[in-house]
Amino acid sequence: MKNNINKKEKIKKYIRWGLTIVTIIISILAILSINKLDILPVKYFLLLIAIECVINILILFLLKRKKIIWFIIGVILMIIINIGNIILSNYTQKTNRFIEKTFTEYTTTTTDYILVTSSNNSITTLDEIDKNQNIYYFKYSRNVNSALKKLGDYKYTPADNFANILTAIDKDSNNYLLISKGDYDYAMSSTILYNKDNYKVLKEFKVKHKEKINNEIKDSYTIYLNGTDFTGIMRDYNVLITINTKTKKILMTTILRGYYIDVPAYGMKDTLMCLGGYDSNVSKEAIEKLLDIKIDYIVNVNTNSLVDIVDTLGGVEFCSDYSFRTTHILTDNTYNDKNGTKLNVVKGCKEYNGLEALAIARERLNLKNNERGRIENCQKILMSIIKKSMTTQSLMNFDEVLNSYSNLYTTNMNRKVITNLAKSFIDNYGEYEITTINLDGTDGTAIGHLGTQEVGVTFPNYEQVKEASSKIKKITE
Repeated sequence: MKNNINKKEKIKKYIRWGLTIVTIIISILAILSINKLDILPVKYFLLLIAIECVINILILFLLKRKKIIWFIIGVILMIIINIGNIILSNYTQKTNRFIEKTFTEYTTTTTDYILVTSSNNSITTLDEIDKNQNIYYFKYSRNVNSALKKLGDYKYTPADNFANILTAIDKDSNNYLLISKGDYDYAMSSTILYNKDNYKVLKEFKVKHKEKINNEIKDSYTIYLNGTDFTGIMRDYNVLITINTKTKKILMTTILRGYYIDVPAYGMKDTLMCLGGYDSNVSKEAIEKLLDIKIDYIVNVNTNSLVDIVDTLGGVEFCSDYSFRTTHILTDNTYNDKNGTKLNVVKGCKEYNGLEALAIARERLNLKNNERGRIENCQKILMSIIKKSMTTQSLMNFDEVLNSYSNLYTTNMNRKVITNLAKSFIDNYGEYEITTINLDGTDGTAIGHLGTQEVGVTFPNYEQVKEASSKIKKITE
């Protein structure tokens, strides 16, 4: 009889220790996953460890009690903490995978290139071109040096303005132009000077450029957030976000897409909108010159991903001060608005789906403040997306929400910058001071579209530009 009692006690002891060890392991895995995520300030991370330790000790204490009621309470507490830690580990691991995919050690850019000649040229392939034949190349196309190496050993001549080369091709069919497909498509779609039927593509290929991300960690920096339309040609949204994690200040500087400014990359003036066909570094350099500042990081936003994100979130709220009808139809792939449904936006607040949110974000002609009104609406939609992403409903749909964000942007920011910013927000919740400045100007016309035609522009208000420059420098310094 005594042996049976001892045997039962041993079984209970093994069960008790087995359950405790499993709970401790699950707690350790949760702590490790949070540590890998690296967004908790040290004091909160240590507090989390202390809480986990106390709960595990309490569970062990309760499981050792002889009274069955304490044992049951211990088991219930163990189940709760294990479920909580498993859920926590699941969310942090998924977030970790998303961050690792987004913020890699290297950035890789892929550029499509084409070799163009006259449609009247008898040559049909690259192999037929004489090695002594001169080939022009547009020297501002992205990764152009890599493209020259990949194309082969020919005589190359750089060109500042590819419009002149296209004109030369029209006059002499034996001319050739190497250019990124984005630049070429931009020229064909943005002006009426060229007829695509007059040219033919002899070769099309891709080049990749891999660049190591700067892992420097700064207390203050400026991010250039820009967004192109669905064509990838027009840069519609331009905002600078200047952050100082020590002084807890954030300045958001919005720039109209029609801002007519010097473009150092090709030595002429143009609008930010017309620079969309180029690498975002071209716009970055132009803004740096305008404001006499240094931009540390770039975030390129793919506007089309807005539709997937909003639909995944189940729609977002948009509040309008007045009713209006959108110029564009509910679509994400054309500017042809003849066939399709347009959106009637009502005064007040209402939930809108992805295509509806995109139509609102694109609208400017039927707004009271035109382009300025569109910037305000884009800001409202972005804030609604952020707010909706933080709801319980979105957390329950965590995988789908993260996947919808995966194609939203590319960036050269390193992971440490993001995690340090998250730590600062958590550690100093409510202390950050956020201010905004919207750069305005005078509407008019000037030569744009890469110097090819007269377009509507906004001439900068240089007093505002000077003020914005001073504020940005004050925060970063």
